[in-house]
Amino acid sequence: MNEQQAMDRALTLALKGWGRVSPNPLVGALLLRDGQVVGEGYHAEFGGPHAEVAALGSCPDPKGTTCVVTLEPCAHHGKTPPCADALISAGVRRVVIAIRD
Repeated sequence: MNEQQAMDRALTLALKGWGRVSPNPLVGALLLRDGQVVGEGYHAEFGGPHAEVAALGSCPDPKGTTCVVTLEPCAHHGKTPPCADALISAGVRRVVIAIRD
């Protein structure tokens, strides 16, 4: 799977949060290793884990992966800790975003 295909899948995943994440945006994320999906997630409910954290939780070994996410990972402390910090701590090598936050 290339990054464009991964972003298409992330957008599809994001829609699963429809009606449950407002006022937050719909966000989906995939973790790729050598073109294979090794983790995926989406923001499922307001106040719950963000898409990147959900994707990390579904991947047994995220170190060295590429995260493809529909929205730039958050870097602020709010209802949830910063996703940027979670990605760094997990050893994600690269992040591809559709849009800046």
